[in-house]
Amino acid sequence: MKKSRVLFKKSEEIDVKTLSLRELYQIVREKPIWIHFCDLNDEIEYFLMENFKINELSLEDAACEDRPKAEIFENYVFILLVYFDERISRKRKISIFWTKNIIITVGSRKLFEEVKTELILEDPETVTTDRIFWLVSGKVIDKCKKVALELEKQLDDIEVKVFREQNPELLEDISDLSFEIISLRRTVKQLRDVYRSFISSLPGTGLTGQIHYLRDLADELVMLYDHIDTLHEMLQNIFSVFSSLVEFKLNDIMKTLTIIMTVFAPITMISGYYGMNIVDLPFADSHAGILIVTGMMAIMSLGFMLYFKKKQWI
Repeated sequence: MKKSRVLFKKSEEIDVKTLSLRELYQIVREKPIWIHFCDLNDEIEYFLMENFKINELSLEDAACEDRPKAEIFENYVFILLVYFDERISRKRKISIFWTKNIIITVGSRKLFEEVKTELILEDPETVTTDRIFWLVSGKVIDKCKKVALELEKQLDDIEVKVFREQNPELLEDISDLSFEIISLRRTVKQLRDVYRSFISSLPGTGLTGQIHYLRDLADELVMLYDHIDTLHEMLQNIFSVFSSLVEFKLNDIMKTLTIIMTVFAPITMISGYYGMNIVDLPFADSHAGILIVTGMMAIMSLGFMLYFKKKQWI
């Protein structure tokens, strides 16, 4: 059995990564307040089903499901929380089996260590299962908040760049950031819905010692979702500005090219006319013909330039 931890009520931690199943049974008789497993295997699943009557479907969800959920059973509550550790690419989950006397978690050891550090600073007599659940939930929400703040910084950087440059690399950054914001928003929305449903069903479980704290967590998720939704709207506005700037730049280029083509149109027409192999062309036999024709080209081009200037097109 590997990578597991047992935390007793007196805040004593025992490393059980090398313990056998029989030795783990012995430790459970000492009534720990919190057992954490970094992952599940056949031995651990058997141990949980045998000692805590954990449903095999809950164990299957803990191992395979990647969507937040909460289910209430006769002797325990199963909660699956999904979060991001520092960035969107590091998606993590933690499964919680919550009973009146013990809380069992399966997931990141890092999250366990962070919560354990806070518990050690508290009075051991105040450490309860609902307190542990609240701290674990709070850590999950805090990690999502940190990711949201990081995305907000990226959004500010893109907002500054969008007025200085309009290139494919910036468009790729906007697309990547949009994907990350949508992913975080979807996860936070799922967490918010799970907590709302769970809190409404909690009175029937008897685990209501710190229900006001759980409501506070639900409120934090609502505010976090609103914040992320605002980031998404801001990014959509930035993308609209980016598209408008690109279109304006393209229109400006097309206008410049059109003006150049219009100015040179008389020159092209006259030079093409005098390039025809026919007789009796005007000024063809005059010694000043080249000057006259060139002057006509210059006058017509200058006339177009003055007209465009009057219309304020240039």
